[in-house]
Amino acid sequence: MRGWVTAAVVFALAFLVWVVLAGALSALLLLFTAVLLSAGLRPIVDRLGKRMPFGAAVALSFSVVIVAVVAIGFLLIQPLGAELVKLIQTIPSYANSLQDQFAAAQRYLRNDQMARQLASVLASSAGTAASVIGPQLLSGPKLIATAIGDGLLILLLAVGWMLSSDELERFVLSMMPPTVSADWRDAFADIGARLSAYVQGVVLNGAIVGVVMGASLGIMGVPYALLLGFIAAIFQAIPMVGAVISGPVILVVVLATSGWEKMLFALAIFVVVQAIDQNVLSPIIFGQRVQLSFLLIILATVIGGTLLGIGGAFLAVPAAAVLQVLVVRIVAPAIRRANGVQATQQSADR
Repeated sequence: MRGWVTAAVVFALAFLVWVVLAGALSALLLLFTAVLLSAGLRPIVDRLGKRMPFGAAVALSFSVVIVAVVAIGFLLIQPLGAELVKLIQTIPSYANSLQDQFAAAQRYLRNDQMARQLASVLASSAGTAASVIGPQLLSGPKLIATAIGDGLLILLLAVGWMLSSDELERFVLSMMPPTVSADWRDAFADIGARLSAYVQGVVLNGAIVGVVMGASLGIMGVPYALLLGFIAAIFQAIPMVGAVISGPVILVVVLATSGWEKMLFALAIFVVVQAIDQNVLSPIIFGQRVQLSFLLIILATVIGGTLLGIGGAFLAVPAAAVLQVLVVRIVAPAIRRANGVQATQQSADR
């Protein structure tokens, strides 16, 4: 009877925690995004902190970020918005153009079943991707107002986290025995380093891919090159899966506006850019600092996207990095100590 009561209490507590987390999910996502922003700026703040008070270093760093975001927004928002509005307004005519393009391809390919299947897969993939991002794009002013509000809230949370994280860490460590606090101190340092490397890598990687794709499409004379390059840059932040979302959208827009020939060139450029990114850029930019396996990246992205949509897919990899550090530096050493495993084996696994 006692066991049943204990199990019922544990189940009730777990359900209560799940309800609370589910209700506060959007707030937690904003907080984690703010923590990522803070981690990305922490190396700059630490360097400036050697020459000025810490508060002044935080203020200067975030002021530079705000000025940069405003400047980029001033340069990009108006042309991006104009291209987006024009694209949305001309979707019906482009849909007719796509039907004509596929019909002409089928007449040209005749009995080539594989090529027809390839065209069908491209159309289906683009439809799926459009169903993912279309409702957000079509929400118009509401999307912009929400993005600005969330951005300001993330900025405030990031400043607050930057100013209080050291004190919070000291408070948490003060409640632990020395043997455990050492592991947690190493874990906090490792988490900060990995998140910082991830944020800096995502920004640099997305900028490179977006500029290359946008410039290539612009040189080819494809309409909406700036918007398509921006889409490629944004979704590059989702490892592996981002290209699956952005690629079909870019290719179908090129096909509808410029025909099969330029679409095939765009496909070749996209494949080459992704191959170079996955095999050259990403290993160089991220290096060994994030330390996540291919399997863990894919698994985390799929789970995050399934549970929380696009936002979950964006944040899945840094969340997986945090969990991996906690398992390797906290959970595994505790299990080994409980089982009498030697410390040398613990350090070897790190």
